Amino acid sequence: NYIDKLQANGGTELLNGIQAVMKFPAAPTERLRSIVLITDGYIGNENEVLAQVQQSLKPGNRLYSFGVGGSGNRFLLNRLAEVGRGTSQVIRQDEPSAEAAEKFFRQINNPVLTNIQISWEGIGEKPEIYPIAPPDLFTSQPLVLFGKKTDRTNGKLRIRGTQAGGKAYEQILPVNFAQSGGRQRESTSVAATATDFGNAAVAQLWGRSRIKYLMNQMFGGDTKSLVEAVTNTALTYHLLSEYTAFVAVSEEVRVDPDGSRRRVQVPVELPQGVSYEGIFQRDEDEQTRGRVRNLTPIRGPVPVSPAPTVTEQAPYSQPRAQKPKASRLQVISAEGLDAGTRAALTQYLQSVNLPAGVSGETVWELWVQDGRVTRVAILFVGAAPVGAGFANDTQTSTMQATDAIESLKAALNSWQPPAGFKGTLRLKLRINIDVKQ
Repeated sequence: NYIDKLQANGGTELLNGIQAVMKFPAAPTERLRSIVLITDGYIGNENEVLAQVQQSLKPGNRLYSFGVGGSGNRFLLNRLAEVGRGTSQVIRQDEPSAEAAEKFFRQINNPVLTNIQISWEGIGEKPEIYPIAPPDLFTSQPLVLFGKKTDRTNGKLRIRGTQAGGKAYEQILPVNFAQSGGRQRESTSVAATATDFGNAAVAQLWGRSRIKYLMNQMFGGDTKSLVEAVTNTALTYHLLSEYTAFVAVSEEVRVDPDGSRRRVQVPVELPQGVSYEGIFQRDEDEQTRGRVRNLTPIRGPVPVSPAPTVTEQAPYSQPRAQKPKASRLQVISAEGLDAGTRAALTQYLQSVNLPAGVSGETVWELWVQDGRVTRVAILFVGAAPVGAGFANDTQTSTMQATDAIESLKAALNSWQPPAGFKGTLRLKLRINIDVKQ
């Protein structure tokens, strides 16, 4: 009855729903609570949603994702299921939905083994196995784990879990490494060009699993130590990641003959299965060809504000000076910047939209090359003063998963560094409590 009364009015507000179900208490002993997300939405705030699940999911609760349509956010659906220790499934708009939905719910209602734990018994180093928290095992769905043991000493894997009905399960598997005299050892150099652990393809699969685990720790924002770990793993195993790419890079920047830069908006195709009329509706006063059309979005509950009045100005004219107001965002320190550039950066950051009630200090490190910011990493976030050495670069706080962190990161990525600056730049920013003027 509840579902029958729901109305689809457009828009996808996923975070509100996730926050509601994350308030569910932990499941009773020897039972699981299944939470199923069904969506066709084009959701963009992945990190915020994933951080909420990662921080708030209670023991015994499982989050499953079921996507409908060919253009949903598959990255988010798959990663939500991984963080929520569930499974995900996506059906296209041309596939029979009833059969797929019935199979999906039949599988998640009958897990073969839950609360799986893997431990190593033997001499030598412990293997590094991913994922660290294995998902549940379901019928007709294999569970694959990737492990690496550098000393290759033999031992045993002990597998524990809970079967249907609450019966304990335990199995011991012997692990015997084949002796191959021609096996190459892993290079510890970042510039390693040959890595062979007996099977290069399996080694790369392990590397991908490690990168995924590391990236899952940065939903609330990048940290220097984890960024370096991801980068080194990707370079060692020749993998694509958020910080590495298989591209040809030219040191010469060509935009305009005089060397000036300009920003160009590139149109993006609509997702498959989505019509233009389904997103926008034309106003009755749509103008003729060659002029700008007035388009009103019909998806989403947010009302459209009236178009602002635009006053023509001469090219490159400066806006009129406004009455100064107290700044919530202050640049406390900026290593490598002179006073003038620091003042310009402070003025630029005043355009960042900061949520009310958020305050504290953050430390950032920016990599600058060819006159632009190539990477931004957060070193510290919190209310206490930053200590020497920035040892707590992974420390969490109330600001860790807020919109303020994402807004600051986006602004720093778009900042235009001073001409000739190259290398790393460390910034210490302070957000003051909002005070009404």
